[in-house]
Amino acid sequence: MVALFSRTLRPSWDFTPGTPIWRLHPPVEGRIIGEVRDPEGRRAMFFALDAATGKCLWRDKTLHDPWWVAIERVSGDKLLLHGYVAPDFPVLHGITVVDIPTGAVLWSDPEWSGDEAALAAAGIELHPVHAGEEPVFPVSADPHDPGVQSMLAAAGWAPGTIDGPVEFAEQRGRIVAAAHVGTGTGQDVQLTHRLVVLDPGPRRVLFAVTLVAAAKGVAPDAFFLSGGILYYIRERTTLCALRP
Repeated sequence: MVALFSRTLRPSWDFTPGTPIWRLHPPVEGRIIGEVRDPEGRRAMFFALDAATGKCLWRDKTLHDPWWVAIERVSGDKLLLHGYVAPDFPVLHGITVVDIPTGAVLWSDPEWSGDEAALAAAGIELHPVHAGEEPVFPVSADPHDPGVQSMLAAAGWAPGTIDGPVEFAEQRGRIVAAAHVGTGTGQDVQLTHRLVVLDPGPRRVLFAVTLVAAAKGVAPDAFFLSGGILYYIRERTTLCALRP
């Protein structure tokens, strides 16, 4: 079995779209879709990358409604983006189908409300995600749980400094963990969101990175794994990939 991470670790690639990353869709057929949002300009934009190399297939894609839009699903080589009935009534309404390899719009229906038959009638063939592409998401644990103590010690995190749960995932003989670590006392406590990759045998750190240097609060879902690659976002703006 090939180890998930080598002894000397560094990110394979990173991608900074220029606007805070709001959401990532785990890779499907070797491509990863991202959603970025500019709250001040009220613009939502989308990008597509090669999941293994980080090569940008396309970016900065917007629709006729630049803000009230979101990812409906990814199916094979198609991205489905849905709109809403109204800003104060966030019920799915309208659909745009994008060809992921090229970024071209294949079909759009502003009145669509979830009718799968309408997609089929328009020639939009959807495919289930293959089992081999299922991502691994972290689970949450209480930092005071005795079973978590050795992991925290290896990461150099004292249980009393952790705000919120510890997130971790195990795959192929490695542990990936993330937590919000507080420094300072009283009203001067500052949270730092950190991530480590551990070798569970000798419990040593193989890789460590600060996700957010000055976190305003506890944010879940710090990372995920797919196809033997660890994906995480640094400072809310840069998507990073770590692989063997």
